[in-house]
Amino acid sequence: MDAGNQAERTARSRDLILDATIECLLREGYAATTTVRVQSIAGVTRGRLLHHFPSKQDLLTAAVSRLGEQRLSRRLEDQDDEFGRILETERPDAADAEARSDWAIRTLWTGLMHGSFFSALELWTASRTDDELAGNVREHERIVLERVRDNARELFGPAVTRNPEFDEVFTMIFASMRGMAVTYMFSRRDPHREPMLTTWQRTARTLLLGAAPD
Repeated sequence: MDAGNQAERTARSRDLILDATIECLLREGYAATTTVRVQSIAGVTRGRLLHHFPSKQDLLTAAVSRLGEQRLSRRLEDQDDEFGRILETERPDAADAEARSDWAIRTLWTGLMHGSFFSALELWTASRTDDELAGNVREHERIVLERVRDNARELFGPAVTRNPEFDEVFTMIFASMRGMAVTYMFSRRDPHREPMLTTWQRTARTLLLGAAPD
């Protein structure tokens, strides 16, 4: 058996198992994400799954890393249709600071509604009582947030980010966004009609551009 082909098949089956784990977390929740259920979704043998991940702890630890990679590798322009439309057809010129700020806020909120965020929430909940998992989650969330901050600076543009308080204001607004996003686990509301969206936009304009409140 060719060693290269074998390595490729091994990597492919590992990816298949991890993708199935993330899918199960999103669709069925942490409690239902058992090795047996993941095996069924992935369509692999028990031996194959245990070869890669001998325990649920091993599986979830790897899933944290996999999910972090997915969240970091998703280019802004490669998002779902709604997100892509916003980026490609509605991006204001950077010189129009108020319009660019409003657009950046809406773009960040739309991107946050991606399934990867809700899969991550399941792992956050599980990590409350699992110190090892919590350590992995903390590290990957630190990396993800650094990337989100970098993306945000590009979204807002230099006319907004030149404000020395940008990082603090962004942190406050994005924390509020994530807190509100958590409620969508049970609210079943339409995120495109989120009432707080105008509040976040107004806050950014007021604190970063000195614009008068609406």
